Amino acid sequence: MSTASLNPASVTPSIIRTPWIISRRQDLIWFIGSGGIGYAALGLMALGFPLTPLQLFWFFLVDGPHVLSTVTRTYCDSAERAKLGRFLWMPVPLMLIGPVMTMGGLYALFTLLAVCWQHFHIVKQHFGFMMLYKAKLRDRNDFWLDRIFLLASLFLPLMLFVLKTRPALTAALNSLPAPLPWLPNFSLALYGSLTLTWLIRQGEKWHKGLEMNWPKIGLLATVVPLQWLALTHAAQYGPDGILRAGITLGLFHSFQYHRLMWFHNKNRYSEDAAPQRYGLAAKLAPSVGVYLAIAIGLHFLTTFVPQAIFPFNQVVSASVWGIAFTHYCLDARIWHVRGDKGLARALNMA
Repeated sequence: MSTASLNPASVTPSIIRTPWIISRRQDLIWFIGSGGIGYAALGLMALGFPLTPLQLFWFFLVDGPHVLSTVTRTYCDSAERAKLGRFLWMPVPLMLIGPVMTMGGLYALFTLLAVCWQHFHIVKQHFGFMMLYKAKLRDRNDFWLDRIFLLASLFLPLMLFVLKTRPALTAALNSLPAPLPWLPNFSLALYGSLTLTWLIRQGEKWHKGLEMNWPKIGLLATVVPLQWLALTHAAQYGPDGILRAGITLGLFHSFQYHRLMWFHNKNRYSEDAAPQRYGLAAKLAPSVGVYLAIAIGLHFLTTFVPQAIFPFNQVVSASVWGIAFTHYCLDARIWHVRGDKGLARALNMA
């Protein structure tokens, strides 16, 4: 979910009713509090809890279904189908990237790139939520400070993880002329200064009695430590540790997404004449059970079945990544609030 094009200043003052996207209770449970599930999973892994049950729960019941839930508001929505057009055929080329690279002996590289794209997708969603919270309060202050702090907090741990678990990259970096070998330490020093600046700014606003954007602060206070802890823990297990980070960070990301998707669908497809305007999507929307059945069922058919038929087949596994890539690409197009009045209404932004 990306709302990077959303400018808080572009939201009409008269429509601002609450700093929350859904409500205080719902946001604290799903958009902020669901990070607690990631912390719980990380704690269990640190205590030696078996990885397999956590992986099965995350992949088959939460993360995979969140990828396929996008179908409910794209392929099932006649208005979105008309808007997206040929873009909806993207699964075909995207499912070929992995097999081509795998057959060329580049499966490890493909996996690294796929995981980095997955991480970028998660970062965009957290950025999108932050921007929604800024827009809700017409929070025009500290736009660049908030933006840079969040992006640095989420990307820097990934960079350090990759350097620590990919010896070839580290060796290549160390072979370069100074000061490039010092890049990790230099980046950490800059990040420390950035974090201190952001914290001082929050304290300054509090001291001066300025309006505090508590939903935004709550989101950052949840996701930033989780990002560092998850990737630091994962780095202890080498490249395979990325699965541990994926479970920890993916649980938070997926629960956020499911709740936002259901909130959108319930609002958008309950409008007058919705069945005529949106087609099948409106007929599926009244029941959260139907929504979950579609998401879980499609994930089972498109991801689990192929890999169960061809177990341990790298070409098949690489091809299945194309489903996730499709989700990433669609997400980059369907969540831009500015310029989409229907989406703004469905998210209570207009």
